[in-house]
Amino acid sequence: MRKLPPLAMLRSFEAAARHVSFARAGDELGVTAAAISQQVRALEEHLGQALFLRRAQGLALTQRGLSYLTVLRDAFDRLGAGTDELFHERDASQVALRVTAGFAHLWLMAHLSAFLRQNPAARVRVQTALWTQIELDDDVDFEIRCGIGSWPGLTAYPLTRDRLFPVCAPALLGGRTAPVGAEFFAAQRLIHVEGFAEGWPEWARGAGLRLPPPSLSFDTASLAIDMALNGEGVLLGRTSFVAPHLASGRLLAPSATKIKAAENFYLVERAGERLPQPARALRDWLLAQAAV
Repeated sequence: MRKLPPLAMLRSFEAAARHVSFARAGDELGVTAAAISQQVRALEEHLGQALFLRRAQGLALTQRGLSYLTVLRDAFDRLGAGTDELFHERDASQVALRVTAGFAHLWLMAHLSAFLRQNPAARVRVQTALWTQIELDDDVDFEIRCGIGSWPGLTAYPLTRDRLFPVCAPALLGGRTAPVGAEFFAAQRLIHVEGFAEGWPEWARGAGLRLPPPSLSFDTASLAIDMALNGEGVLLGRTSFVAPHLASGRLLAPSATKIKAAENFYLVERAGERLPQPARALRDWLLAQAAV
């Protein structure tokens, strides 16, 4: 039998980690900061691992603490969704969708803003996750996920047709004109986004180059792009993620070689189910924007 930590410890840690503050977590849960601190300390003793670094300038999550926060938030989200499904009817006038965090930030938000300008009365609930779940939960109308476009019991509509190619801040080129040679990539820090089928090795084979392993990896594309924008290295970009930055000149493509992505982003809904009108309106808007 699994010996899980007491729920009070988990709730205290999740709130403290989310706020990075015992005081704000206490305000949220209606207890004192000292009580939150005591619960977190008890959880650390229960797990045998430090979850926070307690510094003079404030709290900071350890790497293990950050990973545990992700696990707990997913568990609490599922518990909340299950409670709503069993005991509360979902409001059909509100559109609920789930999307990976990186795609939400890099693609969806701009299109959602345009939709809301034309539909100011629309009510939309967006849930984000780091990774795509296998099943489509009952508390969402549709989902945007990455893959090859085939999931049992789901209808998938393509949103992106991505190509993969290196991008970097203009300063990194140092006045050189693209395309650059192999020596440029050998001298740069390579930035990798986890979770996709292809990465630097696949692009390097397509370009006929031998490259060192990436030295920076992120599980969220938006963080990787921030590092590229800051001139911290060369990122293997996806068309749908980097197109606005290329258009603005904040990123440049140092190589002309592009490879086709095996995985793309799809809007998925339950096969054979007719969505409520508000959900159909947003779905059709997003599909129309993707086709432009």
